[in-house]
Amino acid sequence: MNRLFLIAVSALALWVYTPASVIAQAEARQTASSTAISELETAVDAFARNVLDEAQAPGLSIGIARGGETLLVRGYGLANLEHQVEVTGDTVFRIGSVTKQFTAAAILLLAEDGRLSLDDTLDQYFPDFPRSDEVTVRQLLQHTSGIRNYTSLDGFMDTTAPLDHDEARMVAYIASADPLYDFEPGTGWSYSNSGYMLLDYIAEQAAGEPLADFLKTRIFDPLGMDNTRMDDAAEIVPHRAQGYDAAPDTEAGFTNAPHLSLSVAAGAGAIRSTPHDMIVWMQALLNRQVVSSDSLALMLEPARLNDGSLASASLSSPPAALANMDYGFGIMTGERHGHRFIGHGGSIPGFNASLIHYPDQDITIVLLVNTIGPAARGAPVLAEAVFEALAD
Repeated sequence: MNRLFLIAVSALALWVYTPASVIAQAEARQTASSTAISELETAVDAFARNVLDEAQAPGLSIGIARGGETLLVRGYGLANLEHQVEVTGDTVFRIGSVTKQFTAAAILLLAEDGRLSLDDTLDQYFPDFPRSDEVTVRQLLQHTSGIRNYTSLDGFMDTTAPLDHDEARMVAYIASADPLYDFEPGTGWSYSNSGYMLLDYIAEQAAGEPLADFLKTRIFDPLGMDNTRMDDAAEIVPHRAQGYDAAPDTEAGFTNAPHLSLSVAAGAGAIRSTPHDMIVWMQALLNRQVVSSDSLALMLEPARLNDGSLASASLSSPPAALANMDYGFGIMTGERHGHRFIGHGGSIPGFNASLIHYPDQDITIVLLVNTIGPAARGAPVLAEAVFEALAD
């Protein structure tokens, strides 16, 4: 009994005699953290208010994380104009080409499982596709295959996008481009949704199930990404945002975006999600909870051509969006306004998305918008505001 009493007294003494300076330092850190969060909220609110005041979008949702901790998830404006439904942190948006990193991760998981190889040639999956013996899975992932981007073909949105396409019809549509190749496979770089549609079908052949099911089982469910799925317009989705086009001359300032069959986006751009889930995904990916360290290195490694040179060096006049950037497997890396970044943007009728991680600051920023236009392209402006608010 005496021994237990002494232990209890000793423990109490340790608590009583904790130096005041230690307590003061902890309180100061907590106060500084609270101040930073308050400044962050003010900065993000100001950015969102400007987007809405300038009618850049009906609504938007923003997520900010640092050091693996989610600091803020907020919605602004309207998810649905007809019914005046407000955007919240749980509102579900389509994320367009941010989808590509999930398709790339699926391919890498299948490679880790031994069910395909990055050096497989396209003819192993589509023997009738022109010159398919010259194109590799790796080139499809890196946009170095030369296969023309099907979404840039004349009449795509008017004649093809509204219609449902199965694998055979979509592959035939891609192969119908004339010319089919922008350059010899492996000798240049050109962003191609065609490559990621083909990767979707390759993954399905290797997995023996739809890509949507593979992603749900291997990525979304294990990570608790309950609001992230390959989208289906026919499905009833709680908190789903409606997509819009800017229309300044109309009373509402916007019109409903044209119908897009998500069968023609699929692994190139058909996923829906929320800022919270996007933060979970980025943290898990970079912490090697999704693919192996070797596979992650491949995702982040800049694409190279057949001669070993950087693919980005082949662009004599790169678009502004690709300046100072490289492409890996479904992910862009580079430097923006002096800050290194890892991420991707996405556009699909009615929606824009941006998912960017800044490794030097260990900050992840998600911006989801329910219109195509300047709002999501303002992500660098949002980033600067976030950096300033969280500066130590």
